[in-house]
Amino acid sequence: MKINILYFCLCCCLLTACVEDAPSTKVTEVQNTTKKKDEMVVLRDPVNIISSTGEDYPKTLQDIGFPVMPNSEVSNVGNTDIVNGTVVMQMETTNTIEQIKQFYKNELVSKGWMEKEANIYQGADGALSFQSDKYSARILILKDRVQDFRKVAVTLNKKVNPAEFEASRNQKK
Repeated sequence: MKINILYFCLCCCLLTACVEDAPSTKVTEVQNTTKKKDEMVVLRDPVNIISSTGEDYPKTLQDIGFPVMPNSEVSNVGNTDIVNGTVVMQMETTNTIEQIKQFYKNELVSKGWMEKEANIYQGADGALSFQSDKYSARILILKDRVQDFRKVAVTLNKKVNPAEFEASRNQKK
């Protein structure tokens, strides 16, 4: 239940981030003698992606060798302690949705992860789901509605071992 709430909060944050970007974007039609009448000018700084080396990944992702996606920049990190259940990281990239999906499919499967069916949530443009013997990972992809880049949210969860869970419950009693 706690993991579902955290995952829901992450999705809400990502959707809010997309909505918050929109008001700061101004598109004006230029009508003067130096420009064509119907030419559109977008007034917004271009996206500048500084490729990650993985050093800015949460330590848990580094420790398990989670793949570093090329042409991506870590823009936000949530919880970083997998002992408490979840690691959350958000990135920005100029890679296409298909490039993002193909990268994670190739890299995670080659490291022994199995791809699972993934549901695409409202507001998301793509989703992937993987599991290993110890972890599950969800990857949500959102397109920026104004500029040509994607936001990628990675959520890593530690799998619950039923015997360990029951033993810890009994210790608390």
